[in-house]
Formats: sequence, structure tokens, C-alpha cells
Amino acid sequence: MKHRIHLDSSIDMIGVLLFGPEKGPYILSSLRKPGSAIVDDWTCLKLMVRVFETHCGSLTQYGMKHMRAFANICNNGVLEATMEEACIVACGRHNSDEWHPSKRGYSA
Repeated sequence: MKHRIHLDSSIDMIGVLLFGPEKGPYILSSLRKPGSAIVDDWTCLKLMVRVFETHCGSLTQYGMKHMRAFANICNNGVLEATMEEACIVACGRHNSDEWHPSKRGYSA
């Protein structure tokens, strides 16, 4: 449960840092028109997930529920350096190795 809370709160904080307290939750959860791809730039999506995992720990299967948030970060033109800064602030007090599934046995 601690890992899930860590993931959820980290994503929430990153949304606030990137888009502000009012727009952050809305932007991260917004849906695109039916039939549209979830993300315009798949390379960006993979990059944002890697940046997050570097600073905040592994997403695990449970964290996959946040893929829309990462896609919306890309769709809103957030740069890698900006995402990295947000991840450092949101997760800087955590040791990302602590949240690695092989160390703690998290999988979902």
C-alpha cells in the first residue's frame, strides 16, 4: 500500500508542479476525443516514464494506471528537463531504489 500511495501522490504532485494546483489534476486526467491516440509522440511517452522511474521508482503494474497522465504531459508539450525538475521535487526525498520491485517484492 505504501508503494501505491507513493506513486499516486508523486503523480499528483508532478501535475501540480507542471500545471498548477487548479489545472494539474484536470490536465493529467483529461480524455481526448474518441478515436484519437492517447499520445501524439510515443517517444516522449517512453521518455517521461523513464524520467519518472529514475527519480520516483518503478511504476509496477499498479502504476500503469497513470499512463494517461504521462501521455497528457507529452501532449501539453512538457520538456524532458522540466519533467525531470518536477520529479526531483516530487520524489527527491525518496530513495528510488527503495521502490524497485526486486527489492521489495512489489508487482501490482
